Amino acid sequence: MTTTNPDHHLPTAFTTVFGVRHPLVQAGMSGHANAELVAAVAAAGGLGLLGSVFMDPAEVARRIATVRALLADTPVARFGLQVVLAEPHAALLELVIAERLPVLATSWGDPAAAVAQVRAQHPSVRVLHQVTTVAEAQAVVALPPTQRPDALIAQGSEGGGHSGTVGTLALLPAVVDVAAPVGLPVLAAGGIADGRGLAAVLLLGAAGAVLGTRFLAASECGILPAWQAALLAAQPEDAWATPLPDLPRAGWPGATARVLANPLLRTWQPQAAALVLAPDNPTLAAMRAAVEHGETTHDADAQFLYAGQSTGVIHTIQPAAEIITTLVRDARLLLRGASARW
Repeated sequence: MTTTNPDHHLPTAFTTVFGVRHPLVQAGMSGHANAELVAAVAAAGGLGLLGSVFMDPAEVARRIATVRALLADTPVARFGLQVVLAEPHAALLELVIAERLPVLATSWGDPAAAVAQVRAQHPSVRVLHQVTTVAEAQAVVALPPTQRPDALIAQGSEGGGHSGTVGTLALLPAVVDVAAPVGLPVLAAGGIADGRGLAAVLLLGAAGAVLGTRFLAASECGILPAWQAALLAAQPEDAWATPLPDLPRAGWPGATARVLANPLLRTWQPQAAALVLAPDNPTLAAMRAAVEHGETTHDADAQFLYAGQSTGVIHTIQPAAEIITTLVRDARLLLRGASARW
């Protein structure tokens, strides 16, 4: 089991409720968060999440088994499954119940039915739910306790992959204010990749942070080396919000995808508006063919490389345990310094 300096511990309401050492969550990121990454995060005291969107439940079950095997010597480690409610998910909820997973994370939809179903058959489960607007947070807070998640994630628009339209700095404190009367901890997501970001969101009232892009640059993550190299080279302005990865599908309500401005995106982004309006356009078929070829040939320049605007502060590929230790240590030092100045 990975051990850390007690001085680097940052206990919060989230760590207490979810039974983790550190107030850090690794985003599910669909299939890009492989079992090795999830297990490494969990073993280091964070919360690791397996993604499930567009994946066969049997494959998700295999990944769960792999994570458990990797954590066989770390029984206190915590991990869970991230489920997108806007996609078919009934079999995935059954999997959470059957596997007695410690954590379910939901997004892009009303969590009430999912929370009630899973909690009724698996009472010890802890549920995280992502919101991208204050109105979404208000709707969750208004739910009966049996249908309400145990914590919220305020997802800012800086995040990679699918995100909303409000920045983390504005969204987070507003969601914290909404959640406070019912005692729901709130995690921040979007644009956080170092100790400065973690300290900042804790000062804004968050009980922790969800990181995606930073963990794509973990040595355990199985994405293309060229994708990781592109993350290290990118600046915040190189992570573009675009509808293109979701076409010809409609995508998730209120979301665009944020990806790196590589040659593929720079070629097709000028035509994005036209392609959204005419999904049967032959040009769209040409774009999808280019992407499929890029995926088949492992060409990072011809794939959509999901990434958030935190790329500008990511400079190294490190093991997940080092990422977590460094973030928590640096955040704690910054918070101590801020307290002394006050």
